[in-house]
Amino acid sequence: MINKNVNINGCESCAMKFDGFETLSDQQLNTFKLSHCKVEYNKGETIIKQGARCSNLVCIKSGYVKMHVEGLGGKSVIVKVLKPGDFIISPGIFDDNKNHFSASAITDVNTCLISIEAFSKVFHSNDHFAESILQHNHRLMQTLYHQLINLSHKKMTGRVADTLLYLSKEVYESNVFHTTLSRQDMADLSSVSKESFIRILKDFKDSGIILVDGNQFKIQALNSLQTISKVG
Repeated sequence: MINKNVNINGCESCAMKFDGFETLSDQQLNTFKLSHCKVEYNKGETIIKQGARCSNLVCIKSGYVKMHVEGLGGKSVIVKVLKPGDFIISPGIFDDNKNHFSASAITDVNTCLISIEAFSKVFHSNDHFAESILQHNHRLMQTLYHQLINLSHKKMTGRVADTLLYLSKEVYESNVFHTTLSRQDMADLSSVSKESFIRILKDFKDSGIILVDGNQFKIQALNSLQTISKVG
């Protein structure tokens, strides 16, 4: 069940820092404040639905979110894992006003939602903020291109190695990490079947490249994992 209530605190007093927001004037921050609300999502709930109308800029204050593209037959490819300090704005806001991906809560998640109307007003009045948003969407496109290349040219072992390196470097920022992603999620992030992911994970473990205990991971041979990622 979603718990929604208007947040009475000003955006200027928020302890969480989001890229580009530091360029906003007090008046622009107030525009966001007047339009935003705090929303809490439970683990597994949908935050953004692919194909639905763009309605909010979603700022993640706590918890983890998976951004995924839904394909034929209910299959899903996870594009990115988002963490506190990230935000979600669909590229469709600049085109057809539709979401081209879904976003779901991996854990319980606290967010602030800012209306598209307020976002658009500030976007068109602050060049520095607009540039940061365009850079944000450019990085997302780079991620998609990178995944497309990996899917086209890398073997399954290379894609699984990429996933472990991505989680270690970009998401948890440590070679030792605990993840709330399921094995199916990690397989979707690697664009392989769950069975193939589990088999390759076991091969890495048997080779001493990683240690795995449930959802606790430790990368023991970083150079070996990087080599597998590179030669794919």
